[in-house]
Amino acid sequence: MKKLLIATGFIAVFIAGQVSAEAYVGAGIGSAKTDTHETSWKLYGGYQFNPAFGLELGYNDLGSYRGADIESWTLAATGTVPLGTNWSLLGKLGAAWNHPSFSGSSNNKDLLVGVGVGYGVNKNLGVRLEYENFGKLSDANSGNDSRGYNWGLSMKYAF
Repeated sequence: MKKLLIATGFIAVFIAGQVSAEAYVGAGIGSAKTDTHETSWKLYGGYQFNPAFGLELGYNDLGSYRGADIESWTLAATGTVPLGTNWSLLGKLGAAWNHPSFSGSSNNKDLLVGVGVGYGVNKNLGVRLEYENFGKLSDANSGNDSRGYNWGLSMKYAF
């Protein structure tokens, strides 16, 4: 009987998670800090497994770094905490793959950390204001160890 109750509980959690699961895509603009202040833009998509936990993949153009283009691919777990009607807090923790294109540079993998606030316009459309830290933009052995940060505003559409 005890095993049956435990199994029923796991099934209920799995079904409840699937009911609230949704895929989403988004795009945004922002202000990045590399070695200078730059205009940035991003595209992202993800899957919200339940109201509190998701997984997100993103492409970020951070403008220029050392006079050349810098881009970052990210993969992060997301956590969401509702603040009331339509508002929520967002946290991200994952990896950033930073790709500078200046001579002598090399790609760098680093920790991605982000926080933000979201507003749900309706069931499918939302707006986010986020801060993201991409870590070091280039391999430390290249002598260029600036860190990348971004403040961004984006729109998110959930399916």
